[in-house]
Amino acid sequence: MRNRIALVVEDDPELQKAMSEQLSRMGFHVLSALHYAAAVEHLGSAEPDLVCVDLELPTESGYELCEYIRGPRGLDIVPILVTSDSDYPEEMANAEEVGANAFLRKPFSSNDLARYVSALMGERRRSSPSMQRLRL
Repeated sequence: MRNRIALVVEDDPELQKAMSEQLSRMGFHVLSALHYAAAVEHLGSAEPDLVCVDLELPTESGYELCEYIRGPRGLDIVPILVTSDSDYPEEMANAEEVGANAFLRKPFSSNDLARYVSALMGERRRSSPSMQRLRL
């Protein structure tokens, strides 16, 4: 059985490191990217089991990355956890529209991240995850 792979796309190096460490503790091999282009490069060489995406990336947005992932790449069932400083309902709706499965508002704790990831991975085993079902 191969190790589960998580891709963390976060432009804040400290938060990226904290998220990567938590996911490593959960048994994931973690790939990290600070921006859209690096994330796309990782997606070209690995099929992640989970993608964590910051919506406010420095070049293309996290929304664009979600659309890329959900495009004709064959990654339509990979859970996407989006993170954002915003808690506007429109942000959540827009994230769901582009294929996100869960929305985690910053700042969050390692425990929050672990709960969301565990729920997403449990949903993936049962079926394609849905943001409607995952309201933690």
